[in-house]
Amino acid sequence: MSDIAHNLIDAFSALSVRERHAVLVELARISEEDAGAISDEELTFAGAQVLAMYDAEEAGNAETSAG
Repeated sequence: MSDIAHNLIDAFSALSVRERHAVLVELARISEEDAGAISDEELTFAGAQVLAMYDAEEAGNAETSAG
């Protein structure tokens, strides 16, 4: 992966969950325009990743509240 890609991931990781969601939606839109339609498998994978991200964020918030 290039330095630019790593920098993008680092910047993305610093965003709030709401901002991450907005960025993911925009990236999916851009990707579809550039590469054609996104397959069902790709959408399913992306959805699972977003849900896992939300679950991790909620788990972190729960630990912070309990601690």
